[in-house]
Amino acid sequence: MSMAKRVSTLIVLVFFGMGAGLALAQTATGLIVDGSFDASKTSKELRADAKGQDWCESRRDVKGSRLQLMLSKKPIAGNATAKAMIKADPRFNTYLTQRFAKTQTGDFSLQYDVLVKEILPTYNRSAFCMIGSDRDKKGGANSTGTERFVFIGFENGATPGKMNLFAREGNNPWEKRTIVAKDLDLNKWYTIEVFVYTDAEVYEVGVKGVTPQPIELDAFRTGKTPIHRLSHVSFASWNDGPGTFYIDNVIAKPE
Repeated sequence: MSMAKRVSTLIVLVFFGMGAGLALAQTATGLIVDGSFDASKTSKELRADAKGQDWCESRRDVKGSRLQLMLSKKPIAGNATAKAMIKADPRFNTYLTQRFAKTQTGDFSLQYDVLVKEILPTYNRSAFCMIGSDRDKKGGANSTGTERFVFIGFENGATPGKMNLFAREGNNPWEKRTIVAKDLDLNKWYTIEVFVYTDAEVYEVGVKGVTPQPIELDAFRTGKTPIHRLSHVSFASWNDGPGTFYIDNVIAKPE
């Protein structure tokens, strides 16, 4: 099937508003468990890597970095349910990660709700989402560029209180990152949905009501070709990309 036909039938959107994300989280099943974060009762449980499939803090650099991942049950911008929170700290790398129920080598989608509270201006990038692998068995899944296929994040916009959604394509340097959507609001929930075409080595992202159509992006890579076995999704704040943000209603499923 051509990419044009696949785009017309499998449109990938990032759309804002909690309603759609909440409805899908209640009805969809697939590659992720506990996408609503209701199974974890404490932050300690959320961080722990238990037996079987679950969320965990996967980077495990030092104790301080792990403690930046927390379970929040406070009402945040209209969302009063359980959610994961990663707190900004320029000293630490913190990763919220889950292994897919099955390693993906074809087409699949990911959806999640995100609210970005702040992006520290020194490095001006954070609230990363990556889909990839744990191929080097060091530092956890998606901890290095060689493990990443999807690579998106946020940066502060030109106007205070605004942010841009960006994507990393191919092996381009940071200054050539692709802006997917400009002037989104900090402290507002957005539902992000990505569709991955592993064989075609592309993924798509868009924003309903902001971008007229989803944007097709080359898969991230550090060498000549990207990886083709995708097993994990990670959300992260880095010591050189710190930000405070919330994640909820994560859904991943084959198409």
